[in-house]
Amino acid sequence: MKKDLLDIVIGDLLAVPPLIRRGINRKVIKAAFAKVGEDISVPHFEIMRLLQETGTQHIAEIGEKLLIPKSQMTPLIDRLVGLQIVERQTDETDRRLTNIVLTDKGKAILKEKDRTLRVNFRVKLSHLTDDELKELSISLRKLRVILSKI
Repeated sequence: MKKDLLDIVIGDLLAVPPLIRRGINRKVIKAAFAKVGEDISVPHFEIMRLLQETGTQHIAEIGEKLLIPKSQMTPLIDRLVGLQIVERQTDETDRRLTNIVLTDKGKAILKEKDRTLRVNFRVKLSHLTDDELKELSISLRKLRVILSKI
């Protein structure tokens, strides 16, 4: 039962970071990144996760969804392009727009980082009782609902 509860809570925690950016997960995420090896920051990871969830996005859409200022988006995307994690593609319907898409390398890195994050979260949360995990899960779900309305 605890394993199932941990999986639910982990899923909730991974869905919340764009909304509570750089909160309690910062230490956990940085520790996971150090173990995987690529020089990727929390905003890079958030961009990668968004692209994994939504597919191709315009740079402005990414910034808007993740609450990252336009002035920071180009350097973040440039870094990911340089690491061959994402690539730029001209929008077929409007050639003035540039789309960003996750590469196969980016998908593989994201998969490894996600696995490492889940292990780190499992360690951090494993000392909680089943009741505490249930309460945390309910609270995180409520937080997701509330923050998505803001």
